[in-house]
Amino acid sequence: MKHRNRTIRATALVLTSTLSTAVGGVTESPVVETPPAASPWTFEGSMYGWLTGIDGTTGAGPLTSDVDASFSDIFDNIKMAAALRLEARKGRWGIIADGFYADLGASGNPPGPLYDNVDIDLKQFLGELSVAYRLYESPCGFVDVYGGIRYNSLRLDFNGSLDNAGIQAVSDSTSARVVTGMEQRAAAIAQPVAAAYQAGSAVERAAIEAQLTADITAEADAAVKRDLKRRLDEIRRNNGFDVREFEANKFTRAVKAQRAELAAATAELEVARLRASVDATLQADVERAEARVRKSEKKLAAGINTQLANGLPTDSSADEDWVDPIVGLRGQWNINDKWFLAGRGDIGGFSVGSDFAWSVQATVGYNFTSHVSAELGYRYLHTDYTNGDFSYDVATAGIYTSLNIKF
Repeated sequence: MKHRNRTIRATALVLTSTLSTAVGGVTESPVVETPPAASPWTFEGSMYGWLTGIDGTTGAGPLTSDVDASFSDIFDNIKMAAALRLEARKGRWGIIADGFYADLGASGNPPGPLYDNVDIDLKQFLGELSVAYRLYESPCGFVDVYGGIRYNSLRLDFNGSLDNAGIQAVSDSTSARVVTGMEQRAAAIAQPVAAAYQAGSAVERAAIEAQLTADITAEADAAVKRDLKRRLDEIRRNNGFDVREFEANKFTRAVKAQRAELAAATAELEVARLRASVDATLQADVERAEARVRKSEKKLAAGINTQLANGLPTDSSADEDWVDPIVGLRGQWNINDKWFLAGRGDIGGFSVGSDFAWSVQATVGYNFTSHVSAELGYRYLHTDYTNGDFSYDVATAGIYTSLNIKF
């Protein structure tokens, strides 16, 4: 009987354990968590307009000009413009590509008194490729740091027209300065021998006159060369064009006859003054010698005028391409579900390409839908780049507007 009871109890325990296991398998088995899906790629494209003006100094070859043209000035001469920005993002990382092209014309300030106007045709392409990392993100907005490169491609064409009145004024002033300097040198050469001349005999005076004429003539030719060079260097520095080539190679040689006549006239004037210091009745010879110097001055001015009119550059062009490394920050603050503020700023160049470049942009935006938005604001880019005889120290700035599509 006892054996039978033990058997019944064992059977009940087995059934109870089996039932518990079955029930427990349904309600108490471990829950396996499904890992979150990887962050998907998101893409955004922006078609934008940058209504730019330009302000600064730029030069190509021998011509350099200050440029100050607002968008309204450029709009009359704009030939083509296109701009597009693309962005791909996954998680905290993003890749940004931006391209801007413009073909426009502008009038530059005439480079000094020798030109009455300069027209500039500028073809510009800016291409940016950068990697962005999201430092902060919340429903209120985000902050990114980014770094990459900005590719600059410029084609500059200058066309200037000469100002004949300005050339004549510069020629006259140059000749007058050269002659004044020469007269001062001639007087300095004659002064030490004046006493000996006045006390000397006729033979001694004749020898002094011959030596004085030789000394002044030799000094005059060298001095005129030096003074012309200084004056041409001043013109180059102050008037936005480079005259070194024709100054060094042919300018002074082209006025060789005028230089020689001026030297002879200056020597004749000092000899006439010495003679008049001994015999006052010879003062008329001094006046005639002075008139000859003034005539030589005019001939030198005419020679300078001819050389400037024929030698000044009236057009030049250059193609330049360079790459600037850039680093920057950008961010967005969501005012509400419709309106937002956005901004970005970067610096670059670091003498790798440009000596220095920097840009800022600030916009206010509106979300039409979760996929479509628009922005309106201002964008500024300043680039300081020099390579040989090409220079571009220009700020490009103006109204920025864009239509953004996310997908």
